[in-house]
Amino acid sequence: IWRAAGRAGGATCGGRAGAMAALVAPGRAWEAVSPLLSQAPLGAPAGASPSVGSPPSAALPKMGLPCKFGITDPISLQEPSDADVALSRRMVEELDRGCPQESLEGAKHHEAVLQELGLVVTEWMAEAGLEKGLPEAEARRSASKLLHLGSYKLGVAQPGSDIDTLCIGPPHVSREAFFTSFVDKLKQQESVDYCVPSPDAFTPIIRIKMRGVSIDLLFAKLVKPLEEGQNLEDVVKDDDILRNMDDKSVRCVNGYRVAEQILQLVPNAATFRETLRFVKCWARRRGIYSNVLGFFGGITWALLVARVCQLYPYYATSQLVNRFFRVYDQWNWSKPVMLCEIEEKQNQPGMALFKVWNPKTNPADRQHVMPVITPAFPAMNSTHNVTETTKRILLDEFRRGYESVKTVEADRAEWAQVHEPFQFFRQFRHFLWLEVLARNEEVYQKFSGWVESKLRILTKQLEVASGMIIHPNPRQYDLRGTDPEWPLGCGMFIAMAFFKDQGAFVGQTVDLRGHFHHFVDVIAQWSEKDTYNGQFLFRVKRILVHQLPDYARDVVEEGEGDKKRARPARPEDGAASAGEQVKKRHVSNGV
Repeated sequence: IWRAAGRAGGATCGGRAGAMAALVAPGRAWEAVSPLLSQAPLGAPAGASPSVGSPPSAALPKMGLPCKFGITDPISLQEPSDADVALSRRMVEELDRGCPQESLEGAKHHEAVLQELGLVVTEWMAEAGLEKGLPEAEARRSASKLLHLGSYKLGVAQPGSDIDTLCIGPPHVSREAFFTSFVDKLKQQESVDYCVPSPDAFTPIIRIKMRGVSIDLLFAKLVKPLEEGQNLEDVVKDDDILRNMDDKSVRCVNGYRVAEQILQLVPNAATFRETLRFVKCWARRRGIYSNVLGFFGGITWALLVARVCQLYPYYATSQLVNRFFRVYDQWNWSKPVMLCEIEEKQNQPGMALFKVWNPKTNPADRQHVMPVITPAFPAMNSTHNVTETTKRILLDEFRRGYESVKTVEADRAEWAQVHEPFQFFRQFRHFLWLEVLARNEEVYQKFSGWVESKLRILTKQLEVASGMIIHPNPRQYDLRGTDPEWPLGCGMFIAMAFFKDQGAFVGQTVDLRGHFHHFVDVIAQWSEKDTYNGQFLFRVKRILVHQLPDYARDVVEEGEGDKKRARPARPEDGAASAGEQVKKRHVSNGV
C-alpha cells in the first residue's frame, strides 16, 4: 500500500484509479478510502473501520444502527469508545479556551439587537404597503420577519463576528426601495452606528453596525404574497418559492435554505456544531478562511464537515476532526463533495432560467478545481474562486492537520497545536504590500470591499510568473493610526517565494510592473470613484521582510512570538508546505 506523491491531478494507489488506502498508526487496522470513483470514500464496509484514537481491544467495537445520510452508505457505523469520548471532551475544553463561544450575555445582546432590527424592518414594510394603497391591516400582515443565515443560523457564531440576516419582502416591496427608503430609515435610528448599502454587488447587501453588533442584511422579494396562516420559514424551505424569482433574490434566499438543509442532512447536529467550531477556528488561524481570496468560506467549511459527519454518523468530535483532515487530504478533487444528489428542475414552470452546477453541460463548471456543492436547488459550487495556488495551500494544510491530530491522539501534543497560527511573516521574505485608505467609514467599507473582491485577479496573474509561487494572506491588518492623513484603512499582504525547481535562478529579474499596472487599472474601474473622489487611496508596493510596516511588525511580535513548535513530517512523500520550502529551497534575496 502506498500513497502517490502527485497531488495536483488527484492521487492514485497501486496504479488503480478506484482505490486509495492509508496506513494508520502501528497497532491499528487500516481503513480503505477511495474517493476516486465515487463522491464519498468507499472501499470499506459499513462498520468495518476501527476507531482511530482508541487503544486496541480484544472486544469487538460497538456498532450503531444501520443508517444512510447523503448519497452513499456510511464508511463506519462504529460508536466511540470511552477513550474517544474523553479525547473529544479534552478537545472541546481546549477549544473553549482558545476559540470561545459567544457568552450568554453577548448572545442576549445579539438577540435584543436583532429583535430591534426586526421591528424597524416590519415598520418599514408596513409603511411601504400603505404607500402602495394597501389597507393598514393587510400592509402589516404582509410584513415579513428577519431570517438568520450562516454561522448564526448554524449555531457556531463567535464573539464579534458578523451576523448574516435575510429580509424577505412581499411582492409590493421592491429591491430599489430596500436600498433607498429602508437605508434612509436605518440611518435615522440612533442605535445604528453606520449603514453602508452595496446595491450593485453580485449579492446586494447592506452592512450596518447596530449597538456595536455588525450585521450583513440581504433582501429577497417574494413572487406572490403569503397566504393566511402560512409560516415564512416553512414556505422558504420549499423549492416552489423560487418559481419566477429574480436571480439576486434566489441567491439571498438560498443562503437560508442551504444552512437549513445542512442541519437536516447531518446525523447529529450537536456533534456537527462542535466539529465545525474546531475546523473554523483552525482555518482562521492557519490563514485559509476567505472565499473571496480563493480559499474556503464559512459555508464551504460547513459543507465539508457535514459530509464527514454523514460518512461517520456515530463518531465523536475528535474522531470526526481526524477523519475531516484525512478524507480531504486524500480526496480526488476532480469529483465534487456533495451532501445530496443534484436536482435538475429547469424543465418545470418558472424554473427554466436557473443555472444548476453541471460540469457535463457547463464548460465553466469544468474549470472548478475543488468543487463543493450546495444542497439546495439550484445547486451551486461554493468554491468557484479557488485557484491552483490556494488549492496547493489548502492541501498542505489538510495534510498538516492530519499529522498534528495523530500526534495529539498519541498523547504527544495538545489540541492547540493543531490550530496554532500560521507564521506568515516568519515563513517568507518577499511580499506585495497593499493598502486601502479612506476618509470615512462608508467610503472605507465600499472601497475595501471592491479591492478585496478583485484581489483574485492579481493572484491569478502572479501564478504564471516563472520561478515564483505566491501565498495570499486573507487577514486585513488595521493601520493603527500610522497614517494621520487617512483615519481608516487596512494593509494586505501576498507573500512571494522563488524556487529553483520552479524555474528561478540567481540573478533572475522578475518584472511585476505589468501585473501591477493591470491590477491598478481594474481597481480604477470602481463605479463610485467619482462620487468619492479624493476620499480614498490605494497603494501597492513590493517589500522585503525587514521593510514591513509597524502595524504588521506588531502582529508578528504579539501573535507570532510564541515558541515555535516543530511541524510533523510528511513521511509518505517527503513534501513540505510552501513556508517550509522557502527555507529549504530559496534561491537568494537578490532574485
